[in-house]
Amino acid sequence: MMSPLASHLLHIAAQLACICRIVVAQYDGKLGALEKSKGIFQLTGETDPTMREVNGGRLCVNGFGKQPPGYVFNGEISLDQCADIAGEQPSPLGFRWGRMGFDYAAYTEYARPLETGGNASNAVDLATLFPPTDLETFMCTIFVEKDRKGQPIPFKKSNYSANFHPKLQDGPANSVCFQRWTMTEFFKPQVSELWFCYMSPDKVKGCLNEKKEYYFQGKIFIIVFLFFLCVLGVIMSDMPEFETPLVWFTRLLLNLELGMISVAFLLTRNGATESPEFFACAFFLDVVMALFLFCPYHVMEMLSEDSPFNTAYLLLLAFSPCFLMEFMSYWSHFIMLVGHLPLLIGALAFVMTALGLSYFHFVLEERAKVALEEGDARSLNSLEKQSYASVPTEEPKDCSDGCRNSNSWKTLMCRR
Repeated sequence: MMSPLASHLLHIAAQLACICRIVVAQYDGKLGALEKSKGIFQLTGETDPTMREVNGGRLCVNGFGKQPPGYVFNGEISLDQCADIAGEQPSPLGFRWGRMGFDYAAYTEYARPLETGGNASNAVDLATLFPPTDLETFMCTIFVEKDRKGQPIPFKKSNYSANFHPKLQDGPANSVCFQRWTMTEFFKPQVSELWFCYMSPDKVKGCLNEKKEYYFQGKIFIIVFLFFLCVLGVIMSDMPEFETPLVWFTRLLLNLELGMISVAFLLTRNGATESPEFFACAFFLDVVMALFLFCPYHVMEMLSEDSPFNTAYLLLLAFSPCFLMEFMSYWSHFIMLVGHLPLLIGALAFVMTALGLSYFHFVLEERAKVALEEGDARSLNSLEKQSYASVPTEEPKDCSDGCRNSNSWKTLMCRR
């Protein structure tokens, strides 16, 4: 019979061989193709495995935009292995897999439709998206349910996950439904990470109900928000010293917002997204739409400068980017949107608008000065004529008065 020590060593060797076999099988330079279903999971939002539909965001959230608790670990782990580890957990909600750093050019090719030179219809090769690096490190997050006490269900280790040391990240949600980005990504020149979120298929119906409830709550919030904007408009209508900085601050935020809208609009309709014409067209749309949206404010200013609706309208334009950025964080073209520098286009449009309006006001002021000087000159000439006409003569008052009466005895004296 084999000794206990030899049996223990043999068991350890078998485990190591199993782990090595898994690692070699998963990391022979072939990560495989992106698939809609992995084990018992599917891509969030019932998305097809194309870069035109996958959001790629860092957050895997429920219908209200909140993340559930999850166990995070790093290492040489593939998408298939992450899915297998998630499937072994007692109550898995889904998982997230990806890493910092990916081939942006390859992503762009997969995100562009075939008619514009891309290969969006082809299967996504993960090895192309994630080229080999010195440290072939990916991150896997396993999302789990909570027990009756509100605590995340403990992580269950197996042969697949024996060499990993997961860390718990708590969260308030109880499902994985969609994929989104954080607001900070809008202010980066280019997205530097790529993730894939998978959910449990039996949560689809609950996700749709959560989404409807979220939209309903959003509509109520917008109504209350508009009411408070009107209240602020009434309060600030008697504070004209705040209106000028508010106008320029609103113009800046509006141009930044319209930069995102212009780029997003052209990305869905323009094939040559890297051409100078693309950026020139986005810039032109930004400037024109900003001027158009400010027309109601100028009309209300001409009707009544002290109207509370003027300030309320400015505040509405200033807060509108918050709603747009929330919507855009779920958009499947988010990575390409950020890569086309919409905020930079918006900033340039604001500078150009500010310079144009400043020059326009300067011309109006100069014309007003010229008109005022011409008006003063005409007034001065008129005053001089009036002064000359009213100069008193040296004739005696009695004589001048007597001239009016021809029967007066002073007539002869006046005629002399």
